[in-house]
Amino acid sequence: MGTGPLELARVERPVFVVGSPRSGTTLLQNLMCRDPSIYKLGRESRFLWHQLGGQEVTGTFPDRDRIASTFLSQVYRGERVWTMQEQFRWAQRCASQGTPAQYLDLPHELAQELSTQEIGPFANSVQTETAPFTVPPLGAVWATDTDGPVRIVDKDTGHCWRLPELADTFPDAQFVFVVREPEEAIRSLMAGWRHPTWFFTYRMEVELNISGYSSLAPWARRWWNFNLFPGWEKLVNASLEEVAAQQWESAVNPVIDHGIPLIQEGRAIITTYERIVTAPTETLGTIAEFTGLDADALIGNGLDKNYMSTRALLFDAGSGDIGPRAARARSLLEPFAQFLPSGTT
Repeated sequence: MGTGPLELARVERPVFVVGSPRSGTTLLQNLMCRDPSIYKLGRESRFLWHQLGGQEVTGTFPDRDRIASTFLSQVYRGERVWTMQEQFRWAQRCASQGTPAQYLDLPHELAQELSTQEIGPFANSVQTETAPFTVPPLGAVWATDTDGPVRIVDKDTGHCWRLPELADTFPDAQFVFVVREPEEAIRSLMAGWRHPTWFFTYRMEVELNISGYSSLAPWARRWWNFNLFPGWEKLVNASLEEVAAQQWESAVNPVIDHGIPLIQEGRAIITTYERIVTAPTETLGTIAEFTGLDADALIGNGLDKNYMSTRALLFDAGSGDIGPRAARARSLLEPFAQFLPSGTT
C-alpha cells in the first residue's frame, strides 16, 4: 500500500460522530456500523491521536497523512461477537502474561467476576477505557488487507476540539452531532465517575480532591474520568457535579462554534440521544439518507441492547444538586434548535 497522499485518498467520505461523553455517541456509532461496508476501530480513536502526538487539551493536531495511514492500519469491518467463555479465557491468558486489568476491554460483568474471585487474576484491580486494548476483533476484514476506498465511521468525544482540523484534513468528511438533555447527561457523567471499574481515562500527576468522587477508592485521587478539557486544572478541588457540568459544557461549546457552520454548509447534521431512543426508525433513516448508508441495515431490529454502551447504569450518581447547573447548561442548546426536527426538546 502507498504512503502519504495515497493513503489519504483511500479514506473516502469518513463520518465522525461527535458529542459529549454520556450523550449517545457510542450508541449511534454502533448503530451506524451495522452497515456491513463500514470500517471501524471498535473503540474511541483517542489512542490514535495520542499515539501521533495529538492532544485535545493543547490543541495539537497530527499531520493529515499520518492520520490517514494510522487509521488504515487499525480499522476493520465485520466482527464476530466474543462469547463470555472466550472472553474469560482471553482475560486469564493476559493475566498469566502480567497484563493489568486496566488494559483489557471487558464487559463489566466479567471484570467484576474476575476481580471478586479470591485468587482471581484481577483481584483489587481497575478497568479503564484507555488504550492499549488487548481484546482483538474476531473474524474481521482489515483495511490493510483490501484495496480501494475505505469508508470509516469514527467516534471520539475528543473530536469536539478537532472539528476544524478534521474538516480540513478530510474535505469530504461528514459529521453527525449528538446532544443529550443536560440534566440527564450530567447525571450520567457523575454516575460514570463514581463507577468502580469503568471510565478511568487519565492517570494524573496531580492529586484529585473532587468531592463526591475522590474519597470512594484509593485510585480515585489519581484517575480522571472521561475527557480532559481546557480549564480542568481549576476543578481538581471542585465538587463532582461541577466537574460533570463543566465536562458537558466544554464539549458542547466547540460544537456551537465550529459545528454549526458545518451544518450550514451541508456537511453535518445534529440529532439528540432522546430522538435516537424514542424514534429510532425515523432518526436512523434521516442519518442514513444524509450519509448514504444502508437505512435498512442501520434500523435493523431496533435498538438491540447489545449496541448500547453501559445500558443499565445501576450505580450511584451521588446526591449533588445538579438542577441549577443543568439549567445553565440547557441554555447552551438554544443555537441548535433551528437544526433539530420540529418538536424536539
